Amino acid sequence: MTPDEAARTPDDAVAGAAAPQPPVTPSADERPRPRYGEYAPEGWTWQPPADPHSAGTNHAPDAAGPAAGSARSAGAPVPAYARPGAVARPTDRAWTVALLVFGAMGAVYNVLSLVSLPSSMLQSLQLTASMLGTTPPTEFNAGPVTPIAIAVGVIAQLALWFGALVWSRARMRAGTSSWWIPLLAGVVAFIVVMIVTYVVAFSDPAFAEFFLTIPTAAP
Repeated sequence: MTPDEAARTPDDAVAGAAAPQPPVTPSADERPRPRYGEYAPEGWTWQPPADPHSAGTNHAPDAAGPAAGSARSAGAPVPAYARPGAVARPTDRAWTVALLVFGAMGAVYNVLSLVSLPSSMLQSLQLTASMLGTTPPTEFNAGPVTPIAIAVGVIAQLALWFGALVWSRARMRAGTSSWWIPLLAGVVAFIVVMIVTYVVAFSDPAFAEFFLTIPTAAP
């Protein structure tokens, strides 16, 4: 052993043994990587290496997702939802239809009664006077408002029945109660007939005077 070798300390031996560095594997990018205290070359960016295992795992669900989703959608049964109004109401439907038919006949009778009101008014007045024990009128002269009142009454009768028909049909298709609609239309139609009758009757001044004397003349 030479004097130089003997003068070396154990630390120098360890440092000398650790001096050789393992070879660095060159990266795919041929440009030199910056060292400490240096700037990176222009346009250089660092990207982590792609892991083939993770890439295959990430893309596997994407590839199988549409196929699996289409299979589930094709195999899964589509739930059938009952549309609104599917509740059956046979009793309500039967009563509604019967009342609409009866209302149609009533509307025809009311129209004919309104049209013949000027000619039948005198007979009605004489019957009323005989029941009250007063002198019956001998004639009835309808005023100029009579044709207008009768026309309004006829249109109202037809409109009420047609409106009841449309409304009842809509409620029956929706599965809701509709039997009361023809009854309501019939009540309104009766009120219209009474109003038109009084308008036509009071269009004659002689009948208005006769009507006013009934309370005093009656026993």
